[in-house]
Amino acid sequence: MTPTGPAAKRPWLDFRWSRMLAVAERDLRRFRRNGTLLIPMAMMPIIYLVILGKAMGGDLHGLRLALVDQDRGPAAVLVRDRLRTLEESRNLFVIASEPSPTAAVDRLRQGDYKAVVIVPPQFSADLARGEPAPLGLVLDNTDNTSANTIEAILRGTFGSGTTRVGLSTARIDVQRVDVYGHKEFMQYLVPAVIALALFFVAMLAGGIILVDDRAKGVHEGYFVTPLSSLDIVGGLTLSATTLAMIIGCIVLVSSILIARLPIIGGVQTIALTLLAILLLALGLILFMFTLMARVSNPITPRALFGILNVLTFFPSGALYPTESYPGWLNAISASFPMRYAVHSLRNLLLKGVGFQAVLPDFMVMAGFAMVMLVLASVFFKRTL
Repeated sequence: MTPTGPAAKRPWLDFRWSRMLAVAERDLRRFRRNGTLLIPMAMMPIIYLVILGKAMGGDLHGLRLALVDQDRGPAAVLVRDRLRTLEESRNLFVIASEPSPTAAVDRLRQGDYKAVVIVPPQFSADLARGEPAPLGLVLDNTDNTSANTIEAILRGTFGSGTTRVGLSTARIDVQRVDVYGHKEFMQYLVPAVIALALFFVAMLAGGIILVDDRAKGVHEGYFVTPLSSLDIVGGLTLSATTLAMIIGCIVLVSSILIARLPIIGGVQTIALTLLAILLLALGLILFMFTLMARVSNPITPRALFGILNVLTFFPSGALYPTESYPGWLNAISASFPMRYAVHSLRNLLLKGVGFQAVLPDFMVMAGFAMVMLVLASVFFKRTL
């Protein structure tokens, strides 16, 4: 029957509740058939709350700090005692003594310390005369959060008001020195941006495209060939890694130009940075292949995208120091290559360190990639 009246003039007004309910019922049945997809929908905001709350809102603790005492007078003892009090009561510092400022700063540049406190030779004498006494504070300012926290704590401990030494009262002047010069926050974010870009490539090439091709029947063509699972995984990995390196290089060059980041180590730094990008790309792509080895529903990788992002990227130390993490979150962070990639990229791009300084990070990332390659080859679905 042809509709008449207003519905004939405006077809979009032609509806019935029974027909709408039938469409809704059919769509809800689809969710019931894919009930497992409801789990990440419900869990995602909870995981975001727990991970982000702990990864970006915790108090710093266990910051390694070197103390160089060139004075050894009564005021130097007072400085040492107050630092030990912060170490024992708040678990803020882990204090070690160093014989000279040069040795301490060299170890700071290698990542052993977050800061160096230097008590100069005339420190006690200046305070005894009632004169302001300088207290040196050398900071690893490639970690802005830790550096600013340490400075604020020491200024609050020594630089507020006056300090009594014997019968004299004088002021301690905390003097900050940034060992790497001025660093803008945008420069601090460059390693994080590179790591995040590689995660997106891995999720796209190693997750979404892989499962979409399987659902479309693209992989069925491999089943009539003598290709082994390792052949298929290796070929897909090579393709995805090539894409990741292209994207990684574009993001690297763009980030250096936008953030005006000076390359301290020159060609060596660039070469080691590209190696770090390659190792992270391999690890993330093979990790995605392992997770999606037997997945055939195209919705699954899209549903897991947010959860995997928050589990790998945010606990990596890319945005907030890992020294603030509780033990369980540190364990999650240490399980993924993102943490080691961010650490090595930050050391390379912001400090200009050599190969030996990033070798431990490279070994962990290479080991992770090898394990994921074996698992992906074992789990990869070779049959219909």
